[in-house]
Amino acid sequence: MTGTVRFLLDGEYHELRDVDPSLSVLNFLRYQLARTGTKEGCAEGDCGACTVVLGELVGDRLRYRAVNACILFVPTLDGKELITVESLKAKDGSLHPVQQALVDSHARSAAFARRVLLCRSMRFMRKVRPLTGRV
Repeated sequence: MTGTVRFLLDGEYHELRDVDPSLSVLNFLRYQLARTGTKEGCAEGDCGACTVVLGELVGDRLRYRAVNACILFVPTLDGKELITVESLKAKDGSLHPVQQALVDSHARSAAFARRVLLCRSMRFMRKVRPLTGRV
């Protein structure tokens, strides 16, 4: 067991004690938090079905990157921000602008590809804020 793991999820502070160091972020999300939007596909980090976004402080800036939750272990979340596909919806339940753009354009793709696209697009939007306020 590891010590304490502290991280943000949806802007809320989480503190976990005595975490199994081999517990994957995927299994933690699905089985302990009932966040089933993050899927297991290959369980090897190849397919992207389990893509989440991880934010961390690098110098004086936040860096966001898309990572595979199936090969990321919970202790590595310490001091970071975790963003899942469930994190994209607004408090009023409305869709994230990227999700709405996919709906509006009748975009079709495999469910796994859609999840990867959403998480990576959200990561990009956090890095670059459009001047017009439009996506």
